[in-house]
Formats: sequence, structure tokens, C-alpha cells
Amino acid sequence: MTLDWSARYVGTPYLDHGRGADGCDCWGLVRLVLATERGIVLPSYDEVSPEELAEIAALVRDEVAAGTWSLRDRATALDVAVFRRGRYDSHVGVMVDQRRMLHSDKYAGGARVERIDSGRWASQFVGFYRHRDLI
Repeated sequence: MTLDWSARYVGTPYLDHGRGADGCDCWGLVRLVLATERGIVLPSYDEVSPEELAEIAALVRDEVAAGTWSLRDRATALDVAVFRRGRYDSHVGVMVDQRRMLHSDKYAGGARVERIDSGRWASQFVGFYRHRDLI
């Protein structure tokens, strides 16, 4: 899998609670990509605002505890990278390869590909998670 698949999503506008190609927040983009690329249907969680960091962190913990996601040492394409914002693990992106993620960022205006090993993402990185249907 190459960067080519991610190009379809770059430029998707940022939209709070967005879950489609017309606009996504960070979880909405993960959900859209995994559904489109691999047919994996993830919960919407559209009732949780991207600003509700504690609730987002709790959802991440619950999904891992349920066995839906497993922590990985190394990323492959379509793994999900989790980042800490403030005190909570509350931002996610889809890995394009071992060093780059596709994510939707309110402050960047939408979906883009960025390296996770430099800049602000390196210091906020928590871990890589793989969905059980990709194992």
C-alpha cells in the first residue's frame, strides 16, 4: 500500500462531528478511511465533540480493553496513531506508512499528511493501534 490511497482524503474539510467526505473531525476521518479502504465499520461517536477530550480518551481506553484495537510497536498503513492533547489521549490519525499519518486537524483546516516523528506530533505521540480486522 502506498501514499496513493491517502491522496483521496487530503483536503477533506475539517468539520466537528463530521463523518463523511464532505467533512470530518479526526475520528470521522479514521472511520471514513477504514470503511472505504477495508470495509471496516467503526462506531460513529458523533455525540462526542472533539473538544470533549476526557470523553474521547475514555472511548479510546474502552475500545482497547474490548480487544477491538491492539497496541503495536511499529506502524503499517491503516494503523491508527493516537496522540495526547493536554492531559488526554484524544487525537487520532491513520498511518500512511511508518512515519507519516493522514489526519484531520481543526487548526490546519482539514485532512493532510504529516510526519509523526517531528514537530508537535513527536512529543504528543502515544502509540500505534491496529484494528482486529487488519490482523
